[in-house]
Amino acid sequence: MDLTEYTRHTLQGLQGVVVVVESIKSDAEADGLLATDLQAETELKLSQAGIAVLAQDQWSQTPGRPWLYVSVNTMKYLASYFFSIDVQLKQEVSLPREPSLVTSSATWEVGSIGFVISPDLSQKIRDSVSGYVNHFIRDFLAANGKLT
Repeated sequence: MDLTEYTRHTLQGLQGVVVVVESIKSDAEADGLLATDLQAETELKLSQAGIAVLAQDQWSQTPGRPWLYVSVNTMKYLASYFFSIDVQLKQEVSLPREPSLVTSSATWEVGSIGFVISPDLSQKIRDSVSGYVNHFIRDFLAANGKLT
């Protein structure tokens, strides 16, 4: 079993996710990259794919408390940016040796690093995050027998 298949299995039985987008640095925001856009686009894609986007009260009552975490880190250099993107499914897990010890951990993850000129920052990041969310959707649907 390859790593993708292994991590895909951790999505089996999930009832939905809450989406958490990490805050964006102010210089990247000034160049048009907004966390609110990433949040809205991610939630829309999930909803359109039939994956429940949980409200906070639903999430706190959902087994495993799964959350799709989107993190974009940027470092401006002259008129361009170095960036890293991580999209992770985090959920509660326990250790076999101590089942009562429960913590949150990433059980599924994709990401990349790159370089882009400032005027293209927002579109490049939004396109990349969209692609990673599509990857999550495919894996979620496959793990839950909903992929056609």
